[in-house]
Amino acid sequence: MSRASGGPEAGAREPAEIATAVIEAINSRDPARLSRLLDADAEVVTGRSTHTGAEAIVAWAGKQFDHLQRRYAIDELRTAGNAVLALGRVQHVWTETEEVADSSPVALELKLSNGQLSSLKVHDDPTKARAIFES
Repeated sequence: MSRASGGPEAGAREPAEIATAVIEAINSRDPARLSRLLDADAEVVTGRSTHTGAEAIVAWAGKQFDHLQRRYAIDELRTAGNAVLALGRVQHVWTETEEVADSSPVALELKLSNGQLSSLKVHDDPTKARAIFES
């Protein structure tokens, strides 16, 4: 996965670069960094719930489970216009050692608007998400 450069998070960049910056901001748990990348009406849809607006999304991204943190390890990005499908794994890592405790396949479907995230949908079945994205 290509890395986003420093400086303004969502300048005049390609969708894949913006998607990378969003995923890195989620992984960093930096509320200010993530907030700069969110459209005013942004939403994150997971298998359990929908988080709408910057405050709710920042809270979702910062959630920890006891001594574990969630992070996304992305291996591949596919783009179609202003949509990006990020394929990889969701990892739960030990907070103190940063060792991976658990890992499972994941696909993140990001929709962008004006250089910011308008929606992110978390898919537990990357094969199905890829088929839908490419149809």
